[in-house]
Amino acid sequence: MTIRSIISGAAAVFLLAGSAFGQALTGSGSHLAIPAPNPGAPANQPRAITTGSGGFTGTWTPPALAPWVGTFSASGPIPGTTSNPPGVTLYDFTSLPTGALPSGTYFRFGDVDTGSATTEQFILHAFDSNGQILSPWLDVPIGVSGTGISSTSMPGWSFDALSGGYTIDGTSVTSNPNVAVYLPNNTAITTLEVQRTSEFSSFSLHAPVPSPATLSVLAAGPVFARRRRRHTAPQRRPRKARASAGRLPAAL
Repeated sequence: MTIRSIISGAAAVFLLAGSAFGQALTGSGSHLAIPAPNPGAPANQPRAITTGSGGFTGTWTPPALAPWVGTFSASGPIPGTTSNPPGVTLYDFTSLPTGALPSGTYFRFGDVDTGSATTEQFILHAFDSNGQILSPWLDVPIGVSGTGISSTSMPGWSFDALSGGYTIDGTSVTSNPNVAVYLPNNTAITTLEVQRTSEFSSFSLHAPVPSPATLSVLAAGPVFARRRRRHTAPQRRPRKARASAGRLPAAL
């Protein structure tokens, strides 16, 4: 195993463990909450790219973390551009390294509002490898970016616990801000269904990448471990000292 793979794997473990401590998105409301402090757009890889009519593939390469590096397929219109019609898109993540979309992926919802005089909504459902409904599987927003960010520029949401479905709804945003919201999934997803009602809003998936600080700490880890082992290794006594230690004093 190379140092690079060790670092990538360890970074993935740290990130995935951290995502497990997020707060699940449940209930409903007029506007998603802005995280405080707001880190803005997280570092990520490009969204899925078109490979042909009637479907597309998404590809992640390094510096994306190892569980994401690979290609997945999807059928239906691309929900990430304004040049494709609305409709239902079905994602298949079985070709990724773990056979699923790992937890900690950034779900990006952009420009979900009423600025284009259309009903801009996303309805999402997620399933595991057995086709079972996942619920709840998204966490609260971890970052917001764009111009015109305010509490009322955030889209609304509703969660249906029975169907495991999320609706990201722009009808409560009466202005036309340019806002993107990032939410992470908190469990692995094998199949994802995304319904987009308007071509003027966008949805895309982004893989996490390790930060420079994380790489520095992980890269230094093996060095620290080796130093500690050398420092704490038991010291052998000289053979002569061991031999004399058990002798009795000479008789007077």
